[in-house]
Amino acid sequence: MSFGLRARLSLMMFLQYFVWGIWLPMLAQHLGPNGLKLGDQATGRILGVYGIGSILGPFILGQLADRFFATERVLAFAHFVGGLLLIATAYATSFWPIFLLMVLYCNLYMPTIGLTNSLSFRSLGEENQSYFPSIRVWGTVGWIAAGLFFAAYMEYNDLNFYGSLFEAVGLSGLFAGFLSFWQASIVPLWKSLFALPFVGEPTFKDCLRVSGFFSLLYGLYCLTLPHTPPTPAKESDPIDKKSAILESLELMKFRSFAVLIVVAALIGIMLAFYFACENYFLESVGVEPKQIGAFMTISQFAEAAVVLLIPWSVARLGFKTTMLIGMAAWAARFGLSAIGYPKGLMIGTLGLHGFAFGFFFIVAQMFVDRAASKDIKASAQSLLIFVIYGLGTVAGSFVAGEVLAHFTTGQGAAGHDWRAIWMGPFILTLVCMGLFALLFKEGQIGQIRDEADAHAEPGVAAH
Repeated sequence: MSFGLRARLSLMMFLQYFVWGIWLPMLAQHLGPNGLKLGDQATGRILGVYGIGSILGPFILGQLADRFFATERVLAFAHFVGGLLLIATAYATSFWPIFLLMVLYCNLYMPTIGLTNSLSFRSLGEENQSYFPSIRVWGTVGWIAAGLFFAAYMEYNDLNFYGSLFEAVGLSGLFAGFLSFWQASIVPLWKSLFALPFVGEPTFKDCLRVSGFFSLLYGLYCLTLPHTPPTPAKESDPIDKKSAILESLELMKFRSFAVLIVVAALIGIMLAFYFACENYFLESVGVEPKQIGAFMTISQFAEAAVVLLIPWSVARLGFKTTMLIGMAAWAARFGLSAIGYPKGLMIGTLGLHGFAFGFFFIVAQMFVDRAASKDIKASAQSLLIFVIYGLGTVAGSFVAGEVLAHFTTGQGAAGHDWRAIWMGPFILTLVCMGLFALLFKEGQIGQIRDEADAHAEPGVAAH
């Protein structure tokens, strides 16, 4: 296994999530009271666009990569054009231009999540697929780096966020020395850049401009990735092939699979609540708006750590218990947020989000892969992504916008009834846990797989 190949794929994953990790956590600040002041409902609907991109985009770009163009070229096109769209969005000031531009962008970006996975697997080959987790983890590192980088970008003159970190661990003196070096050598370079007429001093709209710039660079880098040619359809293939969604829907006749899909869609709603509300909530408890993106990387640190525990947990506790633990972490996170204080605890609950994300979503993907037969594994995974990032996110972002607007008590982020807002996803999570505990049967995984394998083999009757 070539180290050079692993390094190239790891950098691809890093940039893939670095671009997303700049604009998504901070977009609410640009749209909301510290930026364009579009209102809670408009903000919630715009934040749901990546869900729309998870519904429509994969069918288009996936088909292009499968049948017509090399995957690396499809990735290059999507990220380069996507970068231009992000930069254009930064200069839009009203709802409809922003919404439409972001819909176009997300229909290009969201499919690339799956395309980077498929390019990695094809480049590694079946004999080297065990290397994939060590490559994919660089995506989480990229998201963390995005939050930390953008915090330094926004507070380039005094690095307040980093100062608070050094102070928390008793290294204020060390930070003072570093800050002196930074202000003497780095700040003048930043100031010369920001003095350019087409740049200007940092504002929240730069979450779009900066991520757009890196998306352009990433698009160029994609052209250097391993060549991954398309696989044209065979003449013997039937014209009326089933779509991925219809094919995977056949698994819904098994109760446990259906329960997982329904619960995953409901959890997707709560995931959208997190991105739509957490920004304002952290501001309301006293976090500096420019530092919010950096603080939200706590979730990714927790996610990266919990990934190491997943194999042990599934082997010792099983799929069902592990996923229930993940949902319980979300319930605890929403319940504690409903209390609303102290500030340190509210920031600490971000770690529960990363813990829950790993123990539920990643383990759910493992269960789907184990349950589905070889010929429909990709279709089944597509269905799971569709209900989480597609249906769940779109519905959740719309509901979050309505809920934020309904429970408004005053001006700014503090002008919301956060106890009432967080009680909704808290109760919904408890309902999901109850349904899952009662109806999901882990032992059915063998029945699902046997049925799917029998269905996939010609001349073998299903039982």
